[in-house]
Amino acid sequence: MPQAIDHLLAQSFCDFEIIISDNASTDRTSQICLQYANRDRRIRYVRNEMNVGAIANFNRTFELSRAPLFKWAAHDDLHRPTYLENCVGLLEQDAATVLAHSATAFIDDAGREFPYDSETETYVDPRTAIRQRPDSPDIGDSLAAVERFWHVLARARWGTHMFGVIRRDVLLQTQLLPNFAGSDRAMLAELALLGRFKSVPQRLFLKRFHAGVSWALDQTELKGFLSTDGKAYSRRARQIRAYFSAPAGKPIGVATKSACTGLVAVHCVKTLIHALTQKDTRNAAQGKVWRRTRFDPSRPSGLRRSLIDAPWTDEDARRHTGGQ
Repeated sequence: MPQAIDHLLAQSFCDFEIIISDNASTDRTSQICLQYANRDRRIRYVRNEMNVGAIANFNRTFELSRAPLFKWAAHDDLHRPTYLENCVGLLEQDAATVLAHSATAFIDDAGREFPYDSETETYVDPRTAIRQRPDSPDIGDSLAAVERFWHVLARARWGTHMFGVIRRDVLLQTQLLPNFAGSDRAMLAELALLGRFKSVPQRLFLKRFHAGVSWALDQTELKGFLSTDGKAYSRRARQIRAYFSAPAGKPIGVATKSACTGLVAVHCVKTLIHALTQKDTRNAAQGKVWRRTRFDPSRPSGLRRSLIDAPWTDEDARRHTGGQ
């Protein structure tokens, strides 16, 4: 979505590069990206010969990057003008901080912020009237690695810290995003063992709810969106394996690794309880409220970016070009 790129180009901190990795799009994505690249030298456009799936393309954007700091961003989310300035400032203040982010606000498909209830610190979803609580800015902000690890497992529901600014050399010590839905938390769990997360309290990151949002897809559709290999697998099995393996190779000591293993076991029990109480089913039903059209996994995904990373559709192209 052009609005997402425009928000990044309007940042008060301007010393950055945007890598656009076009995931074999078949619409006007290429033309739109090249227009942006011709207008601003900070944009580097590359194109995949074939659709590699969302997760592989997320990782590809990191592999293409060169700067000591890295950030992913989705095509539908927005950033207020001082987001990067604040995040870079946090990283410069403390070498032990490996990820910097901000508090999050929720917006609708038109970019309007959800009504906010200050007493409960929740946003009211305008379509469902359900109160939604963003991930807390203090997730990962602890001196103890085991506590940071538990923060991610137990409290990072939306995984928005994934879109923070991350030190490249630390991100290289992780497996990046493994191939399953919800892999953002697995990566964050690894990062949490390597250092602290810091966030500014201002709501500078705007997470969008809209008809094409990935969490509104069912599991079959989501697998087709995230990966194109067509292999059958258990999302829970891959998730549990990633959590149990996260402490391996991290400089945290035997006692901390053992504690993390115990926490993963506790998390697995909580997940089982959620499944038995059909909480996952209720969350899926809520997602369908935002969903208007059926996902077509056979259609190649559009745009994937390192600072903008998610598909564009023909509708996005028409909106950008005035409907031509």
